[in-house]
Amino acid sequence: MIGRKSKLILCFCAFLYLILILSACSYPYQKIIDDIQIQSVIGFDRGKKGYIGTMLFSDFTKQEKNGEGVILQGEDLKASIIIQEAGTQSPKPIEIGKLNLLLFGRELAEDGISYFVKTICRDPLIGSNMFLAVSEGRAEELLKSAQGKSSTYIYNLIEHNYRNQNVPLPNLQSFLFDYYGEGWDVSIPYLKVNSKDKIEISGLAVFKNDKLQLILNQKETFLYKMLRGRIMKGGTVFKLHKGNQEGLAALNILYGQNKKSVTFRQSKIKIKMKMDIQGLVKDYPVWLDLRENKYKLFLKNQLEMQMKEDFENLLIKFKEYQVDPLGIGDLVRAHSKNWDENEFYETAYRNVTYEIDLNIDLTRSGIGE
Repeated sequence: MIGRKSKLILCFCAFLYLILILSACSYPYQKIIDDIQIQSVIGFDRGKKGYIGTMLFSDFTKQEKNGEGVILQGEDLKASIIIQEAGTQSPKPIEIGKLNLLLFGRELAEDGISYFVKTICRDPLIGSNMFLAVSEGRAEELLKSAQGKSSTYIYNLIEHNYRNQNVPLPNLQSFLFDYYGEGWDVSIPYLKVNSKDKIEISGLAVFKNDKLQLILNQKETFLYKMLRGRIMKGGTVFKLHKGNQEGLAALNILYGQNKKSVTFRQSKIKIKMKMDIQGLVKDYPVWLDLRENKYKLFLKNQLEMQMKEDFENLLIKFKEYQVDPLGIGDLVRAHSKNWDENEFYETAYRNVTYEIDLNIDLTRSGIGE
């Protein structure tokens, strides 16, 4: 009986000691949201003294505000000093652990972003789901246009376009994989403020090493997302021609697969892409009666022919600008014993040929049909 009581007392003491240890370990890391400034977005531009950092915060301190964005700025040669300078304008400590968007002005992106990759992007407090993007003008101007909205507005805009529209995966994990991986070049969303003072994704910014090299428009961004093949969803408009009749058709991709293979013949490299796409046409000319099979076949052939031509033109454009956001170099490297990155892009990449086997299955053509 005494032994049993001793065991119970010993277990209780051990349990109490464990609770005290855990509470002591967690206490220094507890931070109350009302006592800190949660930095949601930071944008960088070139400045006279180095870099100008523009930070967008959520303000929850007033009842009439529902997490509206508040702007703070700093300027220095070092990103950490910029954040410290912004902290002198804030009544609360600044925390970057919830940073969800890193934005670069176009001028800065053209000069190179390697410094920020080595500092902010490698900060252990930054999550791998943070997005990166380039602004058409200065990052500070774009962020000021978002002031008054939710501080997650731009992040949600990019996420929606990634999941349902034409933007490829834009998060930090994907960025670092392409940046440091052999045979890849980085691509991130390209933002602008349109004529209605609304922020929109106008295309894709493609980098060579750490410098902005090429801007893709919205249709090219859609085509690139299909060629990359991770999440094949999106939509675009195609022109239709039949005799003297012309019109537009809006194609929406529901699902797709893109299988890539590589062959070597007499030191020549050929990339084959077999693409199977399921989609629907939401809008088409009135003269195209899809109740008849011959018009369905005509529409399918027209879409396949034009999309294939657009794919080929985009692949040629990548070679002309010497960028490889599709990872063709990595694909060739996986099938080569002696592969050198510099040698491949200096001599072989421009001579790579492509064969695209495209099949579009139009599952539906609208509820009226």
